[in-house]
Amino acid sequence: MIFIRSILMTGPAFSTTGDRRIPMKRLWALTLAVILSAGLAVGCSATHTVKNARASFEKAKAAGAETKAPYEYYAAESYLGLAEHEVDEGDKDGVRLFAEKSERMSAEALKKAGGGAK
Repeated sequence: MIFIRSILMTGPAFSTTGDRRIPMKRLWALTLAVILSAGLAVGCSATHTVKNARASFEKAKAAGAETKAPYEYYAAESYLGLAEHEVDEGDKDGVRLFAEKSERMSAEALKKAGGGAK
């Protein structure tokens, strides 16, 4: 807290007489930086979740799940598409929900297809 206060209360906008007002430009810049950082963290997490789901789906596809476990294969593909759509919409809860469903269905398809590419 002291560090943030020292950042906010330095510069030509402050006198040496103890003026403790925070300039609006600096306050907005700090607020914007915090919001952008949080947004990037959420975006990276969502992208990582979808990448994991896609990797699981690709394993099932390589194992021949499209013909050996079509229900699970196409469900996984559909859930993956929904997860990617939610990334575009910015709905992190939707991304997590659909990516997890896709991974579950991909794992089931992989299991029914024989466990791996031959």
